[in-house]
Amino acid sequence: MRLSNEKGVTLVELLVVVFILSIIVSGLTEMLSGGLKSSRENRIKTGLIEDANYAMNRIINATRQTNWVFIPGNANPVRDALAISAMVDNDNDGVIDEDWGADLGNDGQPGIAGFDDDGDGLIDEGGVGLKSDDDEDGVIDEDIPKDGLDNDLDGNYDEEFRADMNGDGCPGLCLRDDDGDGSVDEGNINDDDEDGLVDEDPIDPLIFYVKNGSLYEKKIIWNPATSANDITEKKLIDNVTQFRIERLLGVNGKTLIKVTIEVSSGKGGSVTLESEIYPRVLPTVTP
Repeated sequence: MRLSNEKGVTLVELLVVVFILSIIVSGLTEMLSGGLKSSRENRIKTGLIEDANYAMNRIINATRQTNWVFIPGNANPVRDALAISAMVDNDNDGVIDEDWGADLGNDGQPGIAGFDDDGDGLIDEGGVGLKSDDDEDGVIDEDIPKDGLDNDLDGNYDEEFRADMNGDGCPGLCLRDDDGDGSVDEGNINDDDEDGLVDEDPIDPLIFYVKNGSLYEKKIIWNPATSANDITEKKLIDNVTQFRIERLLGVNGKTLIKVTIEVSSGKGGSVTLESEIYPRVLPTVTP
């Protein structure tokens, strides 16, 4: 049997259907592409946040425990590097940083070798002849360490180190039994802990700085057994667009370190973290 009113799909109807389907597919494709882009950007942003947090936490933990901040100095309080004591007990006697040398870092250069300690744009000025010039100002031992005063009136305090820590001409403190062995002022005047050894437990620098867009951590640790430094340097994070350190005077004359880290990626935006840190065992300063 044959129906006389049967007819097929016209070309116009087919084109309309195809057009409608193309609109639907185009919309779905755009939604999917936007979702994938957003997901990718979120992953990048999350990675930046994790990197910034990782670096900031390392700096916070180290700075809270330090007993010395070398860079930045008070006279140049805003810098792009942070150098502090790594708090290492070099001679394993249970006391940290109790027998310094005159050359900070034991590296044969003024200040910390390879770094602009005083923020004047020059590095290691004076060379080996001024290796004991810890603040790179051309003068040696002009500021008494650990007294919280600006003895040389240069805007910084406690920035010079001496082989005889307090400059009193005695081993340790004059007329005091520093090592508790029953004897007073025995041995070399540069033997600050009166243990019979000289400069065996210096202040070891720990430095955070940016190189080629990456944040690095460098340790310079004195090894009394080899009379040489064990130097380690490792990259913490990439994509660093700002590393800013500010040295401020906080409550009751306490040094306050403000750290800003900015990391960015072209497609994932940028992340900025800030933290203010009080080094717990830094000497108090008279404002």
